[in-house]
Amino acid sequence: MNTATLSSILLESHKPAKLETIPEDSYSSIFVFKWLEYLCERVGHSNVPDVLEFYYNLGWVSDKAIAKLLKFSKGIGLDDDDIETSVGKLTIADHLVSLLFIERLNGKKVSSEALDKLEWEIRRIKKGAEQYYGI
Repeated sequence: MNTATLSSILLESHKPAKLETIPEDSYSSIFVFKWLEYLCERVGHSNVPDVLEFYYNLGWVSDKAIAKLLKFSKGIGLDDDDIETSVGKLTIADHLVSLLFIERLNGKKVSSEALDKLEWEIRRIKKGAEQYYGI
């Protein structure tokens, strides 16, 4: 591997994230709280920063958006009844829901037809994997 290739790998150019910033309007704030509530229910409040870091590494959210999301998450209080004793990892479906939240925060509408098609495709792939791998 030559030096140019190695330096291009190490000094990778900045590629914009799907969500560069959180819009300032009240609708977006409500949507952010709903998304964070969703993540807290799945992984627990203390693990939300890890999930956001994962999304950063995927290029879904920028560091600027994460900083704002973490500010929002500090404002979320949890009742003792809401705290899960065993917190699992997010499923593929959970990540897809997060991606839909990200798209909505970008102002993109996701139609119910697109969601139905996506759900159908996921079921088809699962069924194919079950048949192929005997799962």
